[in-house]
Amino acid sequence: MNNKLFVSSTPHITSTVSTMYMMIVMALALVPTSVFAVVNFGIRVVYLILIGVGTSYALEKVLNLLKDKNGQWLDFSSVVTGLMVTLVMPVSVPLWMPALGSAIAIFVFKFCFGGLSKNVFNPTAAARVILSVMFSGLNLSLFTGTAIGENVASPLHYFAMGDYATINLRSMFFGSVPGAMGTVAIITILACGIILMFLKITDFVVPVGAVVTFVASVWIFKGAVGIIPYLFAGSFLFACVFMITDPVTSPNTVWGRLVYGLLFGIFAGLFMTKNVMGETGVFVAVLIVNLIAPLLDKIFMPRPLGLKEVK
Repeated sequence: MNNKLFVSSTPHITSTVSTMYMMIVMALALVPTSVFAVVNFGIRVVYLILIGVGTSYALEKVLNLLKDKNGQWLDFSSVVTGLMVTLVMPVSVPLWMPALGSAIAIFVFKFCFGGLSKNVFNPTAAARVILSVMFSGLNLSLFTGTAIGENVASPLHYFAMGDYATINLRSMFFGSVPGAMGTVAIITILACGIILMFLKITDFVVPVGAVVTFVASVWIFKGAVGIIPYLFAGSFLFACVFMITDPVTSPNTVWGRLVYGLLFGIFAGLFMTKNVMGETGVFVAVLIVNLIAPLLDKIFMPRPLGLKEVK
């Protein structure tokens, strides 16, 4: 019997789920969203995804080889990163932008922090915020034009002015509205979220907590009439399913994750209703709670029975 204690870095998986399995399932969960993006925005989505994923995968392999001469060729984490970085952009971006975003995510926010499972910030959210600072159009102005019309602005543009009629609920549910390629089809995001929870890749604590405080925030600042439009607009639900549930950048305790989700919902609701950085506000909220996660782990860390603090 082997009684050795193995100590490893995050993510700490307390079931039979391995990191590779988790990444494969995450990549597959993003496929329906990608398909809806192609249907709604056209074949250009495929080119952007191939560029983003190709850059992410190739760069991570090169960096791993330079670091320890032993690249893990079946590591799907880079595929997930490249796919997510691309899907949070509008279809109107130049073809080189997914490559730049993936390079920022892989090199700056993964490799420079020590590699897989050692990053402090969610790489996709961090790269997206950096790009929005470099290219102001990523905040709002590039999010125009859909399969149903070229002169339609982002839903957040109308909601900020109190117009909840121009963009209808059905359009947002099936993704036929302007927005980031992978964040507009709410039906696929919700379906994939349920599947990920069922497979125990993610849990319900963080997303549910986030939705509760997000709804409360929108109710306070925009009234009950704005709850459904804001909930289904922008990248909030996408972040709830694919970003803040990341085991590397989220707290490890149940109470810590609950508070983590509650705080994300507050920040995201505030930024979206106040139109802070437009479509980028949700990703800023992700980075803020990423910073708070270690503190939440410290606050809610279980204390051994009888332990006395040294003063």
